Amino acid sequence: MKKIFFIFLVVTVFATLAWSQMREGTMGGASQSIFPQTSSQIGDEILEALIRISRGGQLYDDWWKTTTDTVKPEKDNPLWKEQSTNKRSGYDTYRCKECHGWDYRGKDGAYGKGSHYTGFKGVYEAAQKMSVQEIERILTKMGSEKKHDFSQHMGNEEIADLALFVKKGVIDTTRLVDDKGLPTGGSERTGRSIFRRNCTFMCHGPDGTGINFGDSEEPEYVGTIAYENPWEFIHKVRCGQPGTRMPSAIINEWSEKEILDLLNFARTLPKNDSEISGGSHYRGHMGRRGMMHRDYRPGSGRGFGPTLE
Repeated sequence: MKKIFFIFLVVTVFATLAWSQMREGTMGGASQSIFPQTSSQIGDEILEALIRISRGGQLYDDWWKTTTDTVKPEKDNPLWKEQSTNKRSGYDTYRCKECHGWDYRGKDGAYGKGSHYTGFKGVYEAAQKMSVQEIERILTKMGSEKKHDFSQHMGNEEIADLALFVKKGVIDTTRLVDDKGLPTGGSERTGRSIFRRNCTFMCHGPDGTGINFGDSEEPEYVGTIAYENPWEFIHKVRCGQPGTRMPSAIINEWSEKEILDLLNFARTLPKNDSEISGGSHYRGHMGRRGMMHRDYRPGSGRGFGPTLE
């Protein structure tokens, strides 16, 4: 009887030890758990990736307002000497969108003419061909074009998030608007519902005039941007406004159809003071998932910001 008990004890101890080793993933020399991630862990990782992509889009828009402890450049970007058509100067010359456009197509898109024209190509093509790591190198001194080094202005995390946006966040805007900026589809009626649920109570009011992005002489509202620069409207809706708590459609996982619906309705809103019919403005919730700003520069809370800046 004692012999049987001893054998049982030995088998039990060995089995327990083996199970413990398997659970820790140490059998065979590996130190990795053999158990798959839970749905909660996977969900957290997806959300974190969406937050990073959205933040990268804000860096693309206005990186100085999206970073902390950075110095705003006063001199022109070294690359600015390679073009003579865009007359802007100082920090404006460092904004990604100023060279590559709100539609990510640079000289081949909406910035292919007018005062924003530089002749520089967009980032959409690069997003299709390059890896995140290759895009990161282009943004640092490791890239072949030393004048395109942003590592002296942004930290490693910012560079990584911006590269991730270019790779994962840049979309083909021609699916949403044509060359003239007209929506390629969508429902104004559905867009009205989306606007009322997500935009009215927070900041913009029922007619989109709760915030004036311009000034008293040349006011700019949601309707102004949606009508005059739909590519910027799409980018801001997807990524949010740098330096504010504006929600991000990327984080909230809106479809392109929802954004297109919203654009359709926004184009019907007042574009100047003469079109405003009056009425009060409301405030309320931020949408399904508010924007996380643990690393963001405090902002003024101004919705979109100047439209063609």
